[in-house]
Amino acid sequence: MFKVRQLVVVWFVALLAGCAAVPPEIALDSKVYSAENAGLVVGSFVQAGPYGTWMDFRNVNTGKQYGWGAKDYYSVWLPAGDYEVDQLGARQGVMGAYSAPLRFTVKAGEINYLGELVYGCPPSPRPTALYGVRNCGLLALGTCTVPFASEAICIVDREEQAVKRFLKSNPAFSNMTTRSSLMIGR
Repeated sequence: MFKVRQLVVVWFVALLAGCAAVPPEIALDSKVYSAENAGLVVGSFVQAGPYGTWMDFRNVNTGKQYGWGAKDYYSVWLPAGDYEVDQLGARQGVMGAYSAPLRFTVKAGEINYLGELVYGCPPSPRPTALYGVRNCGLLALGTCTVPFASEAICIVDREEQAVKRFLKSNPAFSNMTTRSSLMIGR
Protein backbone atom coordinates (compact mmCIF):
# COMPACT_ATOMS: atom_id res chain seq x y z
CA MET A 1 0.00 0.00 0.00
CA PHE A 2 2.86 2.35 0.88
CA LYS A 3 4.47 1.92 -2.57
CA VAL A 4 1.19 2.71 -4.33
CA ARG A 5 0.81 5.90 -2.29
CA GLN A 6 4.43 6.88 -3.08
CA LEU A 7 3.87 6.21 -6.76
CA VAL A 8 0.74 8.39 -6.80
CA VAL A 9 2.58 11.25 -5.05
CA VAL A 10 5.53 11.02 -7.48
CA TRP A 11 3.16 10.93 -10.47
CA PHE A 12 1.24 13.97 -9.20
CA VAL A 13 4.41 16.00 -8.56
CA ALA A 14 5.73 15.07 -12.03
CA LEU A 15 2.41 16.11 -13.55
CA LEU A 16 2.54 19.52 -11.86
CA ALA A 17 6.17 20.04 -12.86
CA GLY A 18 5.46 19.02 -16.44
CA CYS A 19 2.51 21.37 -16.75
CA ALA A 20 4.33 24.36 -15.30
CA ALA A 21 7.55 24.21 -17.30
CA VAL A 22 8.04 26.23 -20.46
CA PRO A 23 8.89 23.80 -23.29
CA PRO A 24 12.64 24.02 -24.16
CA GLU A 25 11.72 24.84 -27.78
CA ILE A 26 10.28 28.25 -26.76
CA ALA A 27 12.20 28.95 -23.53
CA LEU A 28 14.46 32.01 -23.35
CA ASP A 29 17.53 29.79 -23.79
CA SER A 30 15.95 27.93 -26.73
CA LYS A 31 18.24 26.14 -29.17
CA VAL A 32 15.48 26.39 -31.83
CA TYR A 33 14.34 30.01 -31.65
CA SER A 34 16.19 33.31 -31.27
CA ALA A 35 15.92 36.94 -32.42
CA GLU A 36 16.91 35.79 -35.94
CA ASN A 37 13.85 33.59 -36.49
CA ALA A 38 11.34 34.52 -33.76
CA GLY A 39 9.98 37.26 -31.55
CA LEU A 40 10.20 37.42 -27.79
CA VAL A 41 6.71 37.47 -26.24
CA VAL A 42 6.31 39.13 -22.82
CA GLY A 43 3.11 39.37 -20.77
CA SER A 44 1.59 38.88 -17.35
CA PHE A 45 -1.42 37.53 -15.43
CA VAL A 46 -3.54 38.76 -12.57
CA GLN A 47 -5.08 35.96 -10.48
CA ALA A 48 -3.17 33.18 -12.26
CA GLY A 49 -3.58 30.90 -9.23
CA PRO A 50 -0.91 29.29 -7.06
CA TYR A 51 0.27 26.94 -9.85
CA GLY A 52 -0.21 29.31 -12.75
CA THR A 53 -2.58 29.12 -15.69
CA TRP A 54 -2.37 26.80 -18.67
CA MET A 55 -1.94 28.90 -21.78
CA ASP A 56 -2.05 27.69 -25.36
CA PHE A 57 -1.16 29.97 -28.28
CA ARG A 58 -2.10 28.77 -31.77
CA ASN A 59 -0.43 30.11 -34.91
CA VAL A 60 -3.36 31.12 -37.11
CA ASN A 61 -1.54 30.32 -40.38
CA THR A 62 0.18 27.02 -39.52
CA GLY A 63 -2.10 25.69 -36.77
CA LYS A 64 0.94 24.87 -34.61
CA GLN A 65 0.24 25.21 -30.89
CA TYR A 66 2.57 26.36 -28.13
CA GLY A 67 1.35 25.67 -24.60
CA TRP A 68 2.68 25.81 -21.04
CA GLY A 69 1.69 26.69 -17.49
CA ALA A 70 2.40 30.42 -17.14
CA LYS A 71 2.52 32.19 -13.80
CA ASP A 72 2.46 35.93 -13.08
CA TYR A 73 5.01 37.24 -15.64
CA TYR A 74 5.92 35.11 -18.65
CA SER A 75 8.29 35.33 -21.61
CA VAL A 76 8.84 32.89 -24.50
CA TRP A 77 10.07 32.83 -28.10
CA LEU A 78 7.43 32.42 -30.83
CA PRO A 79 7.95 32.36 -34.60
CA ALA A 80 6.73 35.53 -36.33
CA GLY A 81 3.06 35.45 -37.28
CA ASP A 82 -0.52 35.89 -36.13
CA TYR A 83 -1.68 34.00 -33.02
CA GLU A 84 -4.79 33.40 -30.98
CA VAL A 85 -5.23 32.22 -27.41
CA ASP A 86 -6.75 28.81 -28.11
CA GLN A 87 -6.96 27.54 -24.53
CA LEU A 88 -6.66 28.90 -21.01
CA GLY A 89 -6.54 26.64 -17.98
CA ALA A 90 -8.43 27.72 -14.92
CA ARG A 91 -9.94 26.38 -11.74
CA GLN A 92 -13.05 25.48 -13.73
CA GLY A 93 -11.12 23.45 -16.34
CA VAL A 94 -9.69 24.19 -19.75
CA MET A 95 -11.44 27.15 -21.33
CA GLY A 96 -11.82 28.13 -24.95
CA ALA A 97 -13.09 31.28 -26.60
CA TYR A 98 -16.86 31.76 -26.35
CA SER A 99 -16.76 34.72 -28.68
CA ALA A 100 -13.76 35.84 -30.71
CA PRO A 101 -10.48 34.58 -29.20
CA LEU A 102 -7.75 36.88 -27.98
CA ARG A 103 -5.39 37.59 -30.90
CA PHE A 104 -1.96 39.12 -31.32
CA THR A 105 0.87 39.42 -33.83
CA VAL A 106 4.52 38.52 -33.24
CA LYS A 107 7.31 40.29 -35.11
CA ALA A 108 10.71 38.55 -35.28
CA GLY A 109 13.71 40.17 -33.59
CA GLU A 110 11.62 42.29 -31.21
CA ILE A 111 10.11 42.10 -27.73
CA ASN A 112 6.36 41.79 -28.33
CA TYR A 113 4.39 42.96 -25.28
CA LEU A 114 0.99 41.17 -25.06
CA GLY A 115 -0.51 42.90 -22.03
CA GLU A 116 -1.69 41.88 -18.59
CA LEU A 117 -4.47 39.30 -18.72
CA VAL A 118 -7.09 39.86 -16.00
CA TYR A 119 -9.69 37.20 -15.16
CA GLY A 120 -13.16 38.20 -14.05
CA CYS A 121 -13.02 41.81 -15.09
CA PRO A 122 -16.25 43.79 -14.61
CA PRO A 123 -18.71 44.08 -17.50
CA SER A 124 -17.97 47.79 -17.72
CA PRO A 125 -15.64 48.59 -19.36
CA ARG A 126 -16.45 45.92 -21.90
CA PRO A 127 -14.27 42.78 -21.54
CA THR A 128 -11.69 42.14 -24.27
CA ALA A 129 -12.89 38.53 -24.68
CA LEU A 130 -15.25 35.96 -23.20
CA TYR A 131 -14.03 32.42 -22.52
CA GLY A 132 -15.90 29.38 -21.21
CA VAL A 133 -15.21 25.83 -20.10
CA ARG A 134 -14.73 23.52 -23.07
CA ASN A 135 -17.16 20.61 -23.41
CA CYS A 136 -15.52 17.77 -25.35
CA GLY A 137 -18.20 15.10 -24.96
CA LEU A 138 -18.12 11.72 -23.27
CA LEU A 139 -14.54 10.72 -22.38
CA ALA A 140 -13.34 13.82 -24.27
CA LEU A 141 -13.69 11.96 -27.57
CA GLY A 142 -15.95 14.45 -29.30
CA THR A 143 -15.39 17.84 -30.86
CA CYS A 144 -14.93 20.48 -28.18
CA THR A 145 -17.43 23.32 -27.93
CA VAL A 146 -17.85 26.24 -25.55
CA PRO A 147 -21.60 26.28 -24.75
CA PHE A 148 -21.54 29.43 -22.57
CA ALA A 149 -19.20 32.13 -21.32
CA SER A 150 -17.98 31.67 -17.76
CA GLU A 151 -15.12 34.17 -17.59
CA ALA A 152 -14.78 37.78 -18.75
CA ILE A 153 -11.19 38.62 -19.64
CA CYS A 154 -9.63 42.07 -19.95
CA ILE A 155 -6.22 43.04 -21.26
CA VAL A 156 -4.53 45.90 -19.41
CA ASP A 157 -1.57 47.80 -20.87
CA ARG A 158 1.27 47.83 -18.33
CA GLU A 159 4.03 47.66 -20.93
CA GLU A 160 6.53 49.96 -19.22
CA GLN A 161 6.33 48.09 -15.90
CA ALA A 162 6.36 44.56 -17.40
CA VAL A 163 9.17 45.14 -19.90
CA LYS A 164 11.27 46.95 -17.29
CA ARG A 165 10.85 43.98 -14.93
CA PHE A 166 11.68 41.51 -17.71
CA LEU A 167 14.84 43.38 -18.78
CA LYS A 168 16.01 43.72 -15.18
CA SER A 169 15.88 39.91 -14.88
CA ASN A 170 17.16 39.30 -18.42
CA PRO A 171 19.61 42.09 -19.36
CA ALA A 172 20.93 40.09 -22.33
CA PHE A 173 17.80 41.14 -24.26
CA SER A 174 18.11 44.89 -23.57
CA ASN A 175 19.35 45.56 -27.12
CA MET A 176 16.00 44.41 -28.60
CA THR A 177 13.32 46.89 -29.67
CA THR A 178 10.02 46.67 -27.77
CA ARG A 179 6.69 46.85 -29.57
CA SER A 180 3.13 46.79 -28.30
CA SER A 181 1.28 43.73 -29.51
CA LEU A 182 -1.62 43.92 -27.06
CA MET A 183 -4.02 41.00 -27.30
CA ILE A 184 -7.34 42.04 -28.80
CA GLY A 185 -10.66 40.24 -28.87
CA ARG A 186 -14.16 40.98 -30.00
